[in-house]
Order: sequence, then C-alpha cells, then structure tokens
Amino acid sequence: MRICRVLLLLILSCVLLSGCWDRIEINDLAIVLATGIDYEEGKVQLTSQIFVPRKAGGGDSSGSGGSPSGVTLIRTAEGRTIAEALNRLQRKVPRNMFWGHCEVIIISEQAGKRGIREYIDFFLRYPQFREHAYVFSSEKAAKDILALLDPLERSSAESLREMANLKLGTRVTALELAKSIEGPSTSAILSRMLVLPPEPDQDKLTTTPYVKGLSLYNKDRYVKTVKEPMSVGVLLLAKELNNIIMPVEFEPLEGSFSIRLLEIKTALKPRIVNQHWSMKVDIQTSGEVVLNTTDANLTDPAVLTKLEQEWSAKLTSLAHDALDLSQKELRSDFFKFAVEFRRYYPKQWKKQEKNWETLYPELDVEVKVDAHVVRTGKSTGPQGIPNEDET
Repeated sequence: MRICRVLLLLILSCVLLSGCWDRIEINDLAIVLATGIDYEEGKVQLTSQIFVPRKAGGGDSSGSGGSPSGVTLIRTAEGRTIAEALNRLQRKVPRNMFWGHCEVIIISEQAGKRGIREYIDFFLRYPQFREHAYVFSSEKAAKDILALLDPLERSSAESLREMANLKLGTRVTALELAKSIEGPSTSAILSRMLVLPPEPDQDKLTTTPYVKGLSLYNKDRYVKTVKEPMSVGVLLLAKELNNIIMPVEFEPLEGSFSIRLLEIKTALKPRIVNQHWSMKVDIQTSGEVVLNTTDANLTDPAVLTKLEQEWSAKLTSLAHDALDLSQKELRSDFFKFAVEFRRYYPKQWKKQEKNWETLYPELDVEVKVDAHVVRTGKSTGPQGIPNEDET
C-alpha cells in the first residue's frame, strides 16, 4: 500500500508538471503597443495600436530606403464603458489581444472633461495592463495621434516613449496618476501632445507628435491647459523641470543670455506655527550659458553675478505665477503640498484634512531660488564682435 501511494503521488506530480498547457503561441497574439481613449456622443472610444510583425521583418515597407514606419495598424471600438469598448475591440481583431507591451496611454482632453477615474480603475484592475505605462494628454482625438506614421521611429508609441524618457514635460505612469488622483492633493499634471504639420510632399499621417504645454487635472477631471511660460513655473514647483534652455535679459545690455539647465533641486518645507500653516519652497539650480547675444564678457565677475541674480528673479517670478494659478484661479493643489504636510505633521493633518480645499488657497508660500551659472561655454567673451585694434 505504501508503494502504491508513492506511485500515485508521482503520477499526480507529473500531471502538475506537464508544462504550458494554457500557452498561446506568439503567432496567435496581437501585441498592443499603445492605447488611446476618446469620448464622443456619450460613448467611450478605445483605440489600440497593434504591432504588425510581417511588415517589421520585411525591411523597408515603402521601398524607398526610408523609415520603417507603417509596422502598426489601428483598431477602434466604442462602448458605454471602457470595459465594453475593450470587449468590442477584441471582436475586430482576429488574434488574441495582448496588452502586456502597451507602454503608452493617451487620454484626450474631451475624455478628461468627463473624468478619468473609470479609466484608471480599469488600467490597474485589468491583469494585462502595465502599471508603468506612460500617460499623456492630447488636444485632439487620441486615435489620431496613434494613427501617425513617425518618420524616425517605428511607431508613434515609440516616439512618445522616447519623449517621456527625455523628460520634455511630466513623466507620469498609470500607477503614479492613480496615486496623484487618489492622494491628499487629488490632482495631476500630464504632458499635452500635439501633432506636427507634415512636410508638403508627405502624407498627412507621416509626421510625429510633440510636447507642448500641460493638462491640469483636479479630482480626476481635466480643468485647464497651460503653455509657456506658465508651464515652466508649474513644472518648476512640481519638481518636473528638465531639459530646458531659458533666455535671460537685463538692462542696460541689449540681447540676452541663453542658459541650459544642468541640475535643479526643489525642496518643499512645510511649517505649522501657532496654528498658522505655511510652505517654504527652496530651489537650487545650476546651468551653463550656451548663447550670448550681448556685448558683455562673462569673465567679468560683475556680469556673471548680475546674470545669476536675474536668472533667480525670473525663476521666482515664474514660480509665483504658477502659485497664483493653482491657489487663486483653480484652487487646486497641483504641487502636492498636502503630501508634505501629511508627512511632517500627521496629527495636525488628520484634523485639517477635510478642510484642505479651503486651507490651501490661503496658504502662505515663500519661494527662494538660488541659481548659479557654473559654465560659460567654450568661449569667454561674446563672439562676432571685432577687436578694437582690428577696426
């Protein structure tokens, strides 16, 4: 009997170790690279950008030695909810749709006005969706951006992913978006995508998306679009300012200095003294001069000091403009001040959490910027100005 039990146990083990009994061959999968969400006529529209392997493996699809763009296809379906739209979308694709490689999610501003809580819940609940997919906002329909044939990348999804890695705006994942909306600040900032006009001799789809401005969300709803220079101040306070060149001017010089940002650190320091709530924003930044259109020489310590002072003043002004937008106009905490108060003063925060919407607009905020020019470029003096002994 003991031997029989052992044999039975071995047989059952073999059944459990039988391999990939539920496997799906890759030839039976439709790999989704990106997805877009629109809302029209009371229906949610879900669009997928699907990888086409036979075109990718066939080299140049146009026969002209150009970009391999065109290795994707677009499918769209609509429904009363995003889940219903997904169900109908699968019926339009002859293969089993696989969402595990979806790295980009685009939500149109029109869909954002209705609210994005439903979409966030679906992305984080559906097993195949990646929590670390980048989320963008779009001025026009999201499906139009996904349909673009990027001349440089294989697809518009790759183009958007590279833009997120370059930190040209905010870099927000689906998980981070959910935390921002559900967090104490109940707000979020997304990079806003537009479409470059195609070249005169190119098809209207042969172009690329690009970042211009930010879309602000409060309580899961789109509320406003901000563009430069306001967007610079918003990114500065949101700790998302990167990869930017800023012009700085000051009298009596004619022309300007262009400073490329090298490093920036934004520290939020909340304070509660005698029931008075305040926030200090400490910004440390360094940069290098990449263009000088004035006749001033940066080897002069007085000129360099004045440049740093004017740069600090410009950043301070941009930060105050962003604060006025957030506190006075929209009355929404886009810079996560609430998160810092909850971290440093948990007891006081628990008592005032329900009053944050009225407390935040009246919050005293002090902004201090310390900017330094650490490099003046390969040249010392201004270029293109003849020496006196040569005239």
